[in-house]
Formats: sequence, C-alpha cells, structure tokens
Amino acid sequence: MQGIKLKIPKFSDLEQPSSARIVVSIDDLLMEILLRVPIRSLLCFKTQNPNFDKKNPPKPPFKNLKFIKDSSGISVLQSCNGLILCSNSPSRLAKTNYYVCNPTTKHYTALSKSVLETENSKIHGLSLAFDPAKSPHYKVICVRDSVSSPQHYQIKIYSSQTGLWRLSGDPFIADVNFSKGVYWNGSNYWISTIGNLTCLYYNLDFERLGVMPMPHFPDDQGTTITYFGESCGHLHITKISFYTIRFDVYEMRRDDSEWFVKYKVDFEHPDHELTYCNFRILSLVRGKREEDAFLVLAVVNDDKVMKYNLINKTFEKFCDYDVEDEQVFTVVQLVLLSILSLCVVFESFAFVFAFLLY
Repeated sequence: MQGIKLKIPKFSDLEQPSSARIVVSIDDLLMEILLRVPIRSLLCFKTQNPNFDKKNPPKPPFKNLKFIKDSSGISVLQSCNGLILCSNSPSRLAKTNYYVCNPTTKHYTALSKSVLETENSKIHGLSLAFDPAKSPHYKVICVRDSVSSPQHYQIKIYSSQTGLWRLSGDPFIADVNFSKGVYWNGSNYWISTIGNLTCLYYNLDFERLGVMPMPHFPDDQGTTITYFGESCGHLHITKISFYTIRFDVYEMRRDDSEWFVKYKVDFEHPDHELTYCNFRILSLVRGKREEDAFLVLAVVNDDKVMKYNLINKTFEKFCDYDVEDEQVFTVVQLVLLSILSLCVVFESFAFVFAFLLY
C-alpha cells in the first residue's frame, strides 16, 4: 500500500462511527481491500443486496456501446453474466466482425476472423459462455455448416484463454434456433420455438452434445415459446397460447432431470389492458428472496416497461420507452438479460433505464 494517500473523514463530536464505517468511507483503502478479495466472495457479497429499488436507482455506469470502434455500427447478439457478444452491421461487401465486451469497464475483444476466412460455410449462431464464479475466462460457441458433411452442423469453440478457434466434436443434425443460445449450469442450450419442440445442449466441460426433455405443455392450438432464459442459477421457459393471457412458467431442475411448474401467471388486471398480442416478456428476474421474483414486460401499444411480481401478482410501471425499430428493441431485451444474470438487481435496472432512455 505504499504511495496511497488516505484521507480520513472528520466526524462530529456527537458521532461515534464504527471501524467498519470509517473503512467504507475511505475510497482508496476500501479499493485496496476489495482488490484482494476472491472473485467468488465478491459475487456473493453483491447478491446479498436487496432487490431493485425504483425510487432510489443508482447511477448507470454506461449508456451505450459506442466505445467499440466499428464504423458499421454494433448489434447485440447475446449476453452472459455481464459480458455481451456483439457484431457489426456490415454491408454486402464487408465481412462480419464479432466482439465480446464488458460494458461496465468498456473493454472489448475482437474475435479472431479465422473462423470466417478459412471456411466457406454459413454461420447459424454464436453463443457466449461465461461464469466468473468459476473462471475469469470465457468461451464462444459457433455453430456453422459443416465443410466435410453436407446438411450437417459443426461446432467451433473460441477460448479467451488461448485466443484461438478450434473444432469440437463431429458434424451433427439438429432442428433448433442456434441464434438464441442460453448458458446455464455449465452448458449452452438451444430450443426450437415452433413445430416439434426440441432442446439441444452442449456441455462445455466434456464438449458433448445432448438432448434435454421439454416441458409437457397443454395440447393447445396456436401456442408459441415466448421466453427462454436464465436468472440467478435458474433456467426458465414459458409457452403462451395466442388466445389467453394465463400461462405457466417452468423451471428446470439442477440435474437436468425434468421441468416443473414454478409460477402460474394471470395478466388479467383492471388497470392494465394486456392481451396475448400486445406484450413481450423481456426477462424473468429471480432474487435472493422468493417474493422478489418478477417478470419484465414491454407493453407494445403503451410504449412502457412493466414489472409483474410473480408472487403477489401486482403490476408496477418501470419507465416509458420509444422504440423506432426492431433492432433497438432487441438491444433493450438483450441488455436486460445480460445485466440481470448475476442477480445484481439493485444496480441492473439503472443500466436498463439508460438504454431505454438513450
């Protein structure tokens, strides 16, 4: 700690501050202490904070992704535990560039283009896998056409530890949406949203593909998957009929054995006229306490974002938004998923507000 100048705050004679209060009030000393705390412990400390308080939101640490230097503009593809996977918006003559960024620190990495330049095959999706409680390194899973086996897919893995792409496993056939991956419990998951519902997963520790059972949905006609995501270590999925605003939220058991109904949702409310076609589920947020669980909804016709508490069945308005095109709406949705994934809910929505109001 040589060279650090500590400014001791002054307290009035009536105050009798504790030693902990004195330490917390000295920024340089507190920083030195936190730098020596293991990342796992820091994450645990962060999750002990209360759920988001709309009345006292903290100042957002970032408002946009303009720190990524790309003249073609930036599109958000996916997010995972605070990191965001992005691409540029290339013209027909330019190739696609991919980036992994930490929007809080404004650091980013341009992924090696070898995955694009050495193979003449279509990319079907990239997914980010990052668990800071396990490792400071992340991986990117790329699913693309196989060069050796026509009408098959092939997985390539990028590791931030090596900075290289490599092939993983054999070519395979699947019927899922590879552009919407979700990282949970050491694996990346993809699902089909229509037709014969399927859930495919790729375990990153063993580099193995597998199929996970889907929930037993009611045999209603005209239904679709409306949400598939992770929050605070829980994997959720919802499927809504085109003719009702009552539905179930399913959760997967940690051992991948089965789905079970976690919440029953009923959006009928005298003050909020929701129909099956005028809202979108942006995120499902789990907190430390069960009563903190809620859905984040975008109400399209009213241009507002709502919070629906899954336990006491109440609505609360978060903010208004002005979405001019689908791309802006997608950015809002993915940033929600990104920043809420560590359960730091008390800070997260300040970030979301910044994107909604930017």
